[in-house]
Amino acid sequence: MKAKLKFLAIYYLSWILFFDIMRLVFILYHHDRSAGLSWRTLAASFWYGLRMDLSAAAYIVAPVFLFVLLSLFIHFFRRLTIYKIYTFTILLVVALISLADLELYNAWGFRIDTTPLRFLSTPHEAWASVSHLPLFWIALVFLSCYGLFYFCFKTLLKHIFFQQQNNGRILTGIVLLVLMVSLIIPVRGGLQLAPLNQSSVYYSTSNYANHTAINATWNFLHSLFSKGASGKNPYQYFTGNTYQPVVDSLYRQDSLTIPAVRFNDAVPTNIILIVWESLTEKALHVKGSNGEPVLPQLQALRSEGIYFSNAYASGDRTNKGVPAIFSGYPAMPNTTIIHNPGKSVKLPVITQGFRQRGYKTPFYYGGEPEFANIKSYLLHAGFDPIIGKDDFSTQDMNSKWGAHDGVVMNRLQKDLAQTKQPFFAGWLTLSSHEPFETPVPVAIPGHDQASQFLNSLHYTDQVLGEFIRYCRQQTWWSHTLVIIVGDHGHPLPSTGHKADDFRTPMLWLGGAVMQPGREVKKVVSQLDIAASLQIQAGIKPVGYPFSKNLFTADTTGWAFFTFNNGFGFVNEKGRIVYDNVGRRPIEQQGDAGEAEIRAGQAMQQATYQDFSVK
Repeated sequence: MKAKLKFLAIYYLSWILFFDIMRLVFILYHHDRSAGLSWRTLAASFWYGLRMDLSAAAYIVAPVFLFVLLSLFIHFFRRLTIYKIYTFTILLVVALISLADLELYNAWGFRIDTTPLRFLSTPHEAWASVSHLPLFWIALVFLSCYGLFYFCFKTLLKHIFFQQQNNGRILTGIVLLVLMVSLIIPVRGGLQLAPLNQSSVYYSTSNYANHTAINATWNFLHSLFSKGASGKNPYQYFTGNTYQPVVDSLYRQDSLTIPAVRFNDAVPTNIILIVWESLTEKALHVKGSNGEPVLPQLQALRSEGIYFSNAYASGDRTNKGVPAIFSGYPAMPNTTIIHNPGKSVKLPVITQGFRQRGYKTPFYYGGEPEFANIKSYLLHAGFDPIIGKDDFSTQDMNSKWGAHDGVVMNRLQKDLAQTKQPFFAGWLTLSSHEPFETPVPVAIPGHDQASQFLNSLHYTDQVLGEFIRYCRQQTWWSHTLVIIVGDHGHPLPSTGHKADDFRTPMLWLGGAVMQPGREVKKVVSQLDIAASLQIQAGIKPVGYPFSKNLFTADTTGWAFFTFNNGFGFVNEKGRIVYDNVGRRPIEQQGDAGEAEIRAGQAMQQATYQDFSVK
């Protein structure tokens, strides 16, 4: 048994060493970029990247565990040749990915993913893209490196290959089986809720530093097997580019902007953008068993700011809502742009313009910021610091997801008291996420999911009410804007209309708001926050093709949202929900008809086309 375990341990550790060497080669190859970072930052990439190295190595070693297990009972798997052939094949693939990544990074600025595969259908263009490179020398270096690495692995196999023993096969088999199953831990990056993704190894506001921590092999395979990896647009409702005039007509707006928020250079306006987990407009119309509203604080605050009563979320998940709010980028039906840092790094983010004006940009979340790859996007946005689960004490971990909203609020209040102004603070709540637990006595009784969901919303409502009361007492309240918006809606409480699941309240309030107490009834989208906020601040919103100005003289509006293989389109005529698979409307309300269907189809094709070429 000991010989077999020694063989597997050294084989696994050898792959970790190989990945460390590849990371060092990457840093040296891009020495011009590396020179801009301190040696401590570069050294940290080995530590932070270890989780991804362990995961990649676990994938590679898993079949070897199986081979060794089978060798206890089948003579065929006792042959050293089997392990040599396997290692030869895997090393060939891994070395090819790792070395190809070196030059591709120069061209694209992100670690290798499936993007090169898109060019296989156009070999002429693919050759034109690489023909200028010294291919002979690249091939020679590759073969030399591959030969060296294979020689090392072959020598390793020869010297530590286990000695087959016939005694204790059952016990050895059980131990090997347990160890093989336990590989799921490094494969998913640990025991945390969120499985390993690129965000898990991101550690710096420098994109290059974060990229050095990524394991090229893991990144390529993750991209290969992820949804939406293909660049082909599956939503071809219009031929050629004929969808564009329809989209352009939707974005035609009155050029006159109505001032809504005071921004001036003398006393810069602070901004607090609160993204409320699963906030749904439906909950505003529900009362508890005591006859009181489920969201009394939000109800009361409506009269203190500008309330958008007909706002819609872009998607149905947090990882879609975050880029929709901060970058004005639409949700995709079956994926999200922040799952792919190579794409999301190209997005403009509203915080960037404010950082250039000297704003501090902290971000707060009680859970794991790397969940669903959100952390990589936040770092790209320039949020610093990013306060997450690991920044709270053990006793504050009072939720399955991490720290409840009340705990995060206390930290936010404490930090804002010490944060230099002006600031742009982001806060993503979590208590109204499944399993809808709260750290306080139940206010909305009931064991059904709908009651538990409403009770969790009620808890966050109380927390936010307390937070706004705190803000009002601060000297900076007079020149502060607070935006409250849901990251997405929720199916609960059910109304029988899918479009209601995407309707989420939006409120702009604070001392900087002009003419508070207004209700905007026109249809708007959370996508419109990005452009609108920058226009109000006097920042030209460059690079936001899907974000409209909320504050114009236009009295009509519209919103577009997507879900798994479907979309919705809402305007003053009514609402349409469309199934992309069946290519038919599954819900129609009001006078929404063919024109709204065509508008939604045009948006679906245009947004995914933009996503596919990012």
